[in-house]
Amino acid sequence: MSSPHPAETASMACLHSSPARTVWLEPGQDKSPAVVHKSYTSGSLAEAEREFAMGKAAAGAGVAEYLSAQIDPRSNRPAVTIGYQPGANLEAVVLQHGALPAKVAMTIIQSVAQTLARLHTLSADSLPNGMCHGDIKPQNILLEEREPDQPASTYLLDFEHATAIGTGTANPSDDATFTGGTHGFAAPEAFQGAQPNAAFDVFGLGATLSYLLDGGTARLLPRHPDVEALVQECCADDPAARPTAAELVRRCDRLTQVLRDDAYEQNLDDWARGNCHHKPSDTSDSRAWMWLNRRRLMQRLPTLLQRPSSTPQDPAGLQHELDLTIRVLARFPRSADALARRRQLLDATRRLLLGTAASVRERIKAEQFEDALQWIRSTDSLLRTALSVGGGLAVITRLEPTETPGALHRAPIEYLRMLEQQAEAAQQELEHRAGQISQAELALDLERAEQEIDAMAAHYGGTSKTVAERRDQLYRLGFYLDRIARAETNVDRADTLWDSTALKPLKALVADAAKALETFARREHSGSGTIGLRSLQVTLTNITGEFPHLTQVTPALSALSDALMHLTDQAWQQLDDAEQRLGIVPVPVRPLQLALGRLDTIRMLEAFIDRPERSRTDLLDGIERLRLGLEEARSARDRLAENAEHALARGHWTTGLFDMERAVERLNPNDETEHNEVERLRERLQAARRTKQEIEVAVRRNVELTASYTALEDDPLSTAESRLRALQERRDCLMFLTLHVPNERAELYRKDLRSVETQIAVEHAASAEQRLDAMEDPVQRLRLARSTAEQLFATTPPDGGAQPGRLTRLQNHWRTVAVQCQRAVDQNQAEQAERQRHRRRTMAIAIVALIITTTAVGFALKPFLFGEPVMAAPK
Repeated sequence: MSSPHPAETASMACLHSSPARTVWLEPGQDKSPAVVHKSYTSGSLAEAEREFAMGKAAAGAGVAEYLSAQIDPRSNRPAVTIGYQPGANLEAVVLQHGALPAKVAMTIIQSVAQTLARLHTLSADSLPNGMCHGDIKPQNILLEEREPDQPASTYLLDFEHATAIGTGTANPSDDATFTGGTHGFAAPEAFQGAQPNAAFDVFGLGATLSYLLDGGTARLLPRHPDVEALVQECCADDPAARPTAAELVRRCDRLTQVLRDDAYEQNLDDWARGNCHHKPSDTSDSRAWMWLNRRRLMQRLPTLLQRPSSTPQDPAGLQHELDLTIRVLARFPRSADALARRRQLLDATRRLLLGTAASVRERIKAEQFEDALQWIRSTDSLLRTALSVGGGLAVITRLEPTETPGALHRAPIEYLRMLEQQAEAAQQELEHRAGQISQAELALDLERAEQEIDAMAAHYGGTSKTVAERRDQLYRLGFYLDRIARAETNVDRADTLWDSTALKPLKALVADAAKALETFARREHSGSGTIGLRSLQVTLTNITGEFPHLTQVTPALSALSDALMHLTDQAWQQLDDAEQRLGIVPVPVRPLQLALGRLDTIRMLEAFIDRPERSRTDLLDGIERLRLGLEEARSARDRLAENAEHALARGHWTTGLFDMERAVERLNPNDETEHNEVERLRERLQAARRTKQEIEVAVRRNVELTASYTALEDDPLSTAESRLRALQERRDCLMFLTLHVPNERAELYRKDLRSVETQIAVEHAASAEQRLDAMEDPVQRLRLARSTAEQLFATTPPDGGAQPGRLTRLQNHWRTVAVQCQRAVDQNQAEQAERQRHRRRTMAIAIVALIITTTAVGFALKPFLFGEPVMAAPK
């Protein structure tokens, strides 16, 4: 569809636009009058010339002047030029003022009827029986601007559908049986293919009168009976029953006089404006009776006619407000506030439509396709509601003076359909790209899926919500595949415990997951460790929910679930059998250990799940209960061995040996584990016997050494070395006994050990005393005193008890001896130092005397040695 270029039409204003026609207003220049250009956006020059010919033939009062028909050089389309008449069509008048009072409407209709009467009686070669306008409707009737006290002056517009009466020619339309007019204002016979005649125009004028009286609403207002009769006659189904245009002029003139003094018209105007100020004195007429109903409605809803302070900005809110306003105007068709509110809402609808494309683009960019489609559908519903309002289309498609009409202004509903198709196409494209990613994910080709995501990011930008979601999904898929691959070991082990054929889907999925990760360049989500079967089941369940297009997961999950149920039931059966064996005497330890090992193997696979009748926790508790029962059985069997060992430790050798033999008899000699236990107990018994023999030998030796030391003490010829040797050997025996006999006996041996330790210290002190007396060197005496004192102080009771007084006295004695020896050493060192100092002083004096003597001799012999004269003595 072509139209004038905006640069060429900067001084022109678009009055109307449709898919087929565009009407431009060109203001006058240099005192030339303004003209209107009707451009045929679709159509031929012949059609424009035909309209021009009909317009020229109809020239006269009540018809706009047709100036020319030609190809418009600015748009290169056929165009008709018409003289401009300032004013507004009746549709715009009703939109502005609502339902018109009957006397005003009759004046307008009378003016139009006069023009039609003239057209119907035209006589010319091309119009022998007159002219039929063919499309009488409010949009084609212009009400000229006038002073308030001037009579109405109207102009007929649009002679595109005009035709000669009785010529048998008609302007063909899209519908082959429809012979002209506009739906809602066309005569019924036009739909049966009747040729246009004067009755066509009368029907359209009667429908226009009804439109003016009702304000373009579907609700009929109460009317004067004569006015209602006139409307019914004009809109009669039988063309012959309709009055002529000349008769219509006379009847309109008479009714205007009648309505001027009609009191009920004042009551009608009062409640139609929403005032209800003048209560009618008589309610016999429906126009007065309606006054009471409207007043009750206003009392029940006092804010019904109050105009809201704000206007919604969304389609749903605008439609709600517009529907409410339409319902209000259906009851109060002349309410100024309601009419202003309707115009305000229509203007808001126009602005919303102008921004619909931007709103839809924003939602498409944000990938909110459902929101965009819902916005378009809500806007479409609002648009249809607005178009149902008389003059709504003109308001919605109104252009600014220098604005060029576009698809929105020419066909707003088709424009919304185009936006909807764009949104659906964008949604389909995105779904197609997402489908390509899903296909790559289905094949577990993570590399190709990443390439598809990168391509989508390059097309939609890095801020694309879908790109971010698919990247996150790819990361999660990689994470899930990594977990599946790490479950391969446990799946292989489960394969040996259940049906290998049934596990094929699961094994195939695990193998494919491992292969997919090997070919994926970026394994940022690689983990470590083995995944259990129950964790694998949770992972597969999550994949099924997050990636429903991965069809290979469902069979694998089903196979895994069946395997877990089988292994869990098998574990319950093994547990029940083991618990029954636990009650046998003697307890079969080895079979129970094998059963417990099998249960632990299944448990390590994390193959236990909750069953309807038994929970996983109960199964785990049962395994631990079996383990505890087995340990208790083994403990009861081993208690005899422990009692035997305790008896042996207490010295009850006969009882200990008897209990040890009973413990060995309870073990199973055919079981390798039990055989080892028997050998351990036998070795323990032999070791106990050896220890007993060693204790007996140590006791006898302690007695012998006690007697030997007593004899050595009484023998004056005994030496300290022999006595110390006896004491040290006895100390070793006592230390062995304190470690291997019971506590009550060990305490006695500890007392003897303390006495022996003290006696050894005394012997050492006595020997040191003898050596000290034999020494003369103070330094050696000091060394001996110090070593003896340190040895005595190192001799402390082994159990931390009180120190004997004898040992304390020896310690104090030798501490004193060490101090005296230290003094002697210090005194000797001081004397030696004094002698050294004396020798050094004597040597220094001798050296000085020698130097002085040598110097004197040198001076005395100098004259003789060097031949120098002797200095004369002074006189």
